[in-house]
Amino acid sequence: MSNPDELEDGLLYDYEETVEDAPASDEGSTAGFDAEGESASERKRPLESDTAEAVPEAGLSKRQKKLQKKGSLLSKKREQIQYEIAKRKSLASATPEEVSEYFATVIRGKNPDLSALELEGLYLKKNEFLSSAGFTHDRDLDHFQEFMTQFSRAPRALILCMSNMRVADVTRALGGSKTCLKLFAKNKLEDDVARVEEVLLSANTKNNSNKKNKKLKKKNDLLKFLVTTPTRLSKILESTEALFQGKDKLDIILDASFLDAKDQSVLTFENNYIMCQTLRTVLDKKSSVKILSY
Repeated sequence: MSNPDELEDGLLYDYEETVEDAPASDEGSTAGFDAEGESASERKRPLESDTAEAVPEAGLSKRQKKLQKKGSLLSKKREQIQYEIAKRKSLASATPEEVSEYFATVIRGKNPDLSALELEGLYLKKNEFLSSAGFTHDRDLDHFQEFMTQFSRAPRALILCMSNMRVADVTRALGGSKTCLKLFAKNKLEDDVARVEEVLLSANTKNNSNKKNKKLKKKNDLLKFLVTTPTRLSKILESTEALFQGKDKLDIILDASFLDAKDQSVLTFENNYIMCQTLRTVLDKKSSVKILSY
């Protein structure tokens, strides 16, 4: 009987492996490494962010470096400008000591050759100012009337603005021509002088028996505010002594919170020394005068 495991198909199925299994190649296990054992990822060029901190300007051209430096300077300049603007605005609500010292700086700057004794006669003393720090509203045209009601106690107030346009704006804010005498360069100087004398001297005239004079006096008595610029006021004071007549109190209001297109105020603009001189003149020639800043 034939062996069931043997097939009779004439083919030989039983054979031996004559070729030894080749050892596994090491190429696969060393792929990605060089002769020194570094991986390909380790040999990659470092990212820009990896070197940015070490050499921040390494990739910048000369022009880019120049622009970067210029941008930094402009940023610092903007910060300085904002600081100066905030400082100018803060003067409006500064203490009498601070305002007095500020004016002293202006006066010293304009008179570098004067002695300390000579400068003393030009200074505006701290006791000649009143504090308005208690006013909590915005210092704008809308609140000007409220400020005057709260802080101005004198029969009349002299309001100093930095420009003719501002004089007109403040006049409108305080009731117009019924309550304000507008004194600025758009008028003829002689007309302003005549009007000041009419208003102030009629107030000090006791004998007004004439019916016309009584009516005029009543009208003039309603003019509580004299609104002008430092330059205009200095010219008026050179032409008349009317402002110094009488014993009535006088308040001087510095329109200090308003900044023009150049971010200057009546305290810091180019004619601020003229204002210092004018204020000193009024204080020396008239009693019971106080200065406030709005």
